[in-house]
Amino acid sequence: MSRPLEVIVVGSGVAGMAFALRLAALKVRDGVRIRIMSKAEPEQSNSHAAQGGVAAVIRADDSWEQHRDDTLAVGAGRCDAAVVERVVREGPACIKELLDKGARFDTDAQGRLDAAREGGHHKARVVHRGDRTGAELVRVMHGQVKSSPHIVVDSSRMVLDLLTSEGEGERCCIGVRTMDLASGTITLEHADAVVLATGGSGQLYRHTTNPAGATGSGVAMAVRAGVPLRDMAFVQFHPTALYAPEQPGTFLISEAVRGAGAVLLRNDGSRLMQGTHPMADLAPRNVVARAIHAEMRVNHVSHVWLDTMHIGRARFAREFPMILDHCWSIGLDPLEKPIPVMPAAHYLCGGIRTDGDGRTELPRLYALGECAASGLHGADRLASNSLLEALVIPRHAAAHAAALDLQPEANVANIAMGKYHLGPPSHETSAVRERLGDVMMDRVGIVRDDVGLNSARRDLEELKQQTELLWSGGERSVELCELRNMILVAEAICAQAILEPFSAGAHWNPGRSTWPKPVGMTIG
Repeated sequence: MSRPLEVIVVGSGVAGMAFALRLAALKVRDGVRIRIMSKAEPEQSNSHAAQGGVAAVIRADDSWEQHRDDTLAVGAGRCDAAVVERVVREGPACIKELLDKGARFDTDAQGRLDAAREGGHHKARVVHRGDRTGAELVRVMHGQVKSSPHIVVDSSRMVLDLLTSEGEGERCCIGVRTMDLASGTITLEHADAVVLATGGSGQLYRHTTNPAGATGSGVAMAVRAGVPLRDMAFVQFHPTALYAPEQPGTFLISEAVRGAGAVLLRNDGSRLMQGTHPMADLAPRNVVARAIHAEMRVNHVSHVWLDTMHIGRARFAREFPMILDHCWSIGLDPLEKPIPVMPAAHYLCGGIRTDGDGRTELPRLYALGECAASGLHGADRLASNSLLEALVIPRHAAAHAAALDLQPEANVANIAMGKYHLGPPSHETSAVRERLGDVMMDRVGIVRDDVGLNSARRDLEELKQQTELLWSGGERSVELCELRNMILVAEAICAQAILEPFSAGAHWNPGRSTWPKPVGMTIG
């Protein structure tokens, strides 16, 4: 008896929605049923929070070759050149497709698409919608997802683990184990293919620009399923997060602000990046973050300053309304005085190892977006290439998934497996999470050394044991489930940082040579 192709997408950001929409549009024999599962609405994703934009060649004085070269240079010899070429060459078509779907990007006085310049780019090629580009993409794509008869969205379901076939034959992914966040019910959900698009891992660090849900769940699931990772040492820190210790969370000041003319200053008013790098304030993010980190450490200051007044009042208000409103809401006025900024964990450049089609080394499992490591970013991500990757790679993943044979396991009805009686996190769980953030920030952060990394590894093992004791003692909270994931991802980052024989990009160990390796390292 025929049935539709069953696909589960874990995560409702741009990458997950791009895959679902593309697959739904393809002609699949007997049709397709796509279930998007996430623990939060798309408006709470990393994608929605993206301020800068989508990097794509849209001007006559630019070329895909130049975009490629900038990507490879920032990636410090660790990129997959074929994936880089695929992504940057297909960028303009993705922008056109978004425009055709109703995306509203900023235009210049002549009505042409406006393009900003950000760190690491030698040309202005970042297409944007003010300082809320991610929100614009989510608006357009979420609207299409909701209207598709082939896609069902469940934003109250936490995916806990991958299901794999065991026994004779090729091992492959056959579904996921999930928890209903309202009832705690655990269910085995079967599918012909699973797509992990779970976003980032910024919550591992004390200071991060990422939303609360960025706990590395997809990477942790891959680790438990024995799926190899790649380039986990490379955690990008954004140089300019707003320093406001009395406020909850960490607010991002987009790199496009520096692209528009803002400059970083020391306490004495001197230019921080002048003479540090040929691109000065628009140097690659790892360079700028290390310069700020050094200034903070040497002079015992908690932040540096971002002087935005060269931009002009009218232009700042027009191009960065969300940043302006946020600063005003906490008593800062970037139109009158420099604003305090510091580095914060921003983007995991590594992740689940995939090819240019989003395929992992476990058949029928795909990984897309920030949880994946396609080889595009290498040792450091070129600004605004992430939304581009989240648009391009899913197109190819969907084409591959559309050709899959149906799995016999997918005919099995979803099976209820009991329930967790969820409660608030214990004091011990909160304390372990806080200590995890300190360990990662202080010893597996912007600048690392062998002594700190090895002590971090020991501390992470201790935190893991404490967490497992809480679990075996019967605590069941969403926070503890997330903490278990976070510690696994932290261990993977720390382990690869220890194994890295060279400093490159976002992994900087002054005791090691800076000669970059030409290919990514694999764990698993």
